[in-house]
Order: sequence, then structure tokens, then C-alpha cells
Amino acid sequence: MNLDLSMKQTQKLVLTPQMEQSLSILQMGAQELEQCIENEILSNPMLDYEETEQEKKEKETPDREISEEYQMEYERNFYPVSRKWRQQEDDQTYINSLVDEKSCGTSLKEFLRAQLCTRKISSRRQAIGEYLIECMEDSGYLKMTSQEISCGLGITEQEAEQEIQFLQGLEPSGVFARDLRECLLLQIRCLEGDTQELYDLVENYMDQIVHNKMTKICKETGWSREKVLTLIARVKELQPVPGRGYGTKEQGTYLYPDITVREAGGDYHVILNREKMKIPKLNQEYLPLLTREKAGSDYEYMQEQYQNAKMLLKNIDRREETLYSVAEAIVRRQKNFFAMGKMYLAPMNLADIAVDLDMHESTVSRALKEKYLECRWGVFELKYFFSNKGREKNARSYIEEIVKKEDKSRPFSDAQIVRELEKMGIDISRRTVVKYREQLEIPNVMQRKEYR
Repeated sequence: MNLDLSMKQTQKLVLTPQMEQSLSILQMGAQELEQCIENEILSNPMLDYEETEQEKKEKETPDREISEEYQMEYERNFYPVSRKWRQQEDDQTYINSLVDEKSCGTSLKEFLRAQLCTRKISSRRQAIGEYLIECMEDSGYLKMTSQEISCGLGITEQEAEQEIQFLQGLEPSGVFARDLRECLLLQIRCLEGDTQELYDLVENYMDQIVHNKMTKICKETGWSREKVLTLIARVKELQPVPGRGYGTKEQGTYLYPDITVREAGGDYHVILNREKMKIPKLNQEYLPLLTREKAGSDYEYMQEQYQNAKMLLKNIDRREETLYSVAEAIVRRQKNFFAMGKMYLAPMNLADIAVDLDMHESTVSRALKEKYLECRWGVFELKYFFSNKGREKNARSYIEEIVKKEDKSRPFSDAQIVRELEKMGIDISRRTVVKYREQLEIPNVMQRKEYR
């Protein structure tokens, strides 16, 4: 081992606090940014929320003792020129809020627990029942075997099966089933009238029903096609997911699109939506304290807070400018999409927008994160528009459209779908059509066929 003293030249990127905050704010979604602004306003006396129009009228004129330099700073931050969402205002509001799929209603598990409490059973069975309710999936199915339950609770498999059958008697019908066949059979048992043939059909021919093998069912049962079709129609009235319609008891969350794209005069305009977000500004009441005479011993502190407030406002403004520019570039490259729909989404990647705007790809990526765009076709995450698989998305959309319009008594095979796509100028193999069809959860030709 030798010790020596040497000099070495290296390149190193050091981010200033302003740059770090700018990058952080750029990639924030609307809710995260709103929380960030609220935290900054609570900790920085130089920040406040922007007043409404009525409050502005009632507000007294700024203190005349404020220096001209700080008054100019105040005006620049109070009315930033880049806030383009204030332009193109209409009387109508086009912002749609998307409720999350979570419902605020009573959950299935709570509903089952309430029923369990009304049954006259021992505390031991009550505990077993509550354990099995927790093990049940939100769909209403129980994916555990009797052996797994017996090992977990230290009871026999026979006792575990008895407890499952007891819980299967609760509402809604079909809960605690281990598979689709059992779920449907539990519901059939609760139906009124003569259901023996319906029960036999589901119990013995579930696979044939799923794969639409009508001829085989008729041949093995000796029933006419009309009778089988009538029974299958009754099967389709049953609920394959017994937990559907029950909530999770969680407060629903809403998505407010950051961007709205509107058509006007044959062109598409980008508008940033900030109706739901309070905009920060410099606190006018504290501006006089930026002079040493007024601030006294707090002068250094107020100066520091003033610089922090300016930095935050500048970074928020820069975020809006970047987001607006990226949205405009997307609209320019995806005019066919906004005009004609999803099937006309063009291939596009981050590098395309980065070149258009003379930005780094990482900046574009941060601007896209957790941002949403609303147009006539719905609400889309901005990342939806960025993919080298535009051709794949188009093909998938066309396949959906072809299957939707086909004659259900004579549905298209995968080979026929390939030929239909060729007529539309899309050349892909049958294997690729099968892959896209499965991704779209479209059944095969036999399962889609409807007998008349």
C-alpha cells in the first residue's frame, strides 16, 4: 500500500435547490401540486392564495411605502404572463370528473359480517366465519381449499367444508363458491319453480356452455336446440360475480383533467384547467416587511422567505409553460386522433416531442407524469399518446370494430379478420390477430357465435 497526493479533473452535475424544486414540481400531478402549495403557504408568510375577482375589487390598493422594485416583483408574480389557461374562456365548462371505480357503499364483507351476527351460532363458529369472510376475495369467490382452511384454523377438512357450506347460504347467492360452476349452481338452488334441467345443464355441461358447443349438448342430452337455447338464456341471467355492485367503503377519488382540447374553426386549442386548484401569489400584506426599517430583526428571515416564495411561483409558472407546450406539440402530431378517434393514433415517442420543443427527453417525461387530457373521445393519460406501438393500437381498435359489426350468427374467424384488416391497409399475421384478440378479451369464433 502506498499513499500519494494527486489531482484529478472530473465532471460532475450539481443541482441547485431551485433546479431540484423545478424538476420536482414539473412531475407532480394536480393533487400532489395542490398539497405542495398548501404546505408552502402554511410555512411561508410571504405566500398566500390568489383572491377571487370579488375579493380583488374589495382589496385596498397596495401600501404606497412599498418600494418600486418590490412592487414590480409583486406584479410579475401576481399576473404571470404564461398562464394561458386564462385565455379562451367560455361560459360553458367542459371539465369532467372521473369517479374512481371504488364505491362508497357498504362492502360485501361488511354485509356478510352483519348477516353472520344475526345467526344463532357459537362464538367459535362466529370466529371461523369471520376468518373465512376475510379470506374471501372482493368478487365473492373463495379461492382457498378445505385443506388450506383446516391447516390455517386447526380444524378438520370436514368441519371446514361444513362452515363453507353454511356461509354459502348467506346473501347474495353464489358467495363463497370455489369456481364459476359452483357459483351458478348455488344461485339456481335459490330459484323458484322446476330448475332440475337447468341445474343438470350447468353441472354437467359448463365447459360446453362456455365454449358454445351447442351441437354436443343437444346430442348428449337429447334436448332440442330451442330448449337448450332457452336454458342457456336463463344461465346468462345469473350473476357470475356475486360481489359485483358492492363497494369497498372507501371514499371515491376524482380525476380532473389537466388539459382540455377543444375544436374551434377546424383547429384544436389547448386549455390548461385550473378551476379546481387554488393559485398561490405573494402576500401583499407582508411586502412592507421587506425593508429593513419595517422588518427590524426579522429582515433576514423575511428576505429568505421572499426568495423562497419567488422561486416557488417561478417554478409553478415554468411547469405550466412546459405542460402547455408539450400538450400543444401532442395535438399537432395527433390531429387525426382528435378528429377521427382512437383508431387514428399515430406512432410517437418522447424524442419526437423533445425535438419539436428543443427540450430534453427527461423533461418531456416529467411533464407527462400523472397528467390527463380531456377531449371528445374521453379522458386519457398523456402517456397514452406516446408509444412506438401506434400501429398495434390501431390494429387493436380495428379488430374491436370488426368484431362489433360482424354478423353474430356467422362471426369472423381469425383468418377472416386478417383479410378484413388488409382491406383497411393493415397487414398483420393471423397469430398477431389472435394475440390482440386475447388481449382485448374477445372470445374466439365459436364462443362468439349466436344460434338462432
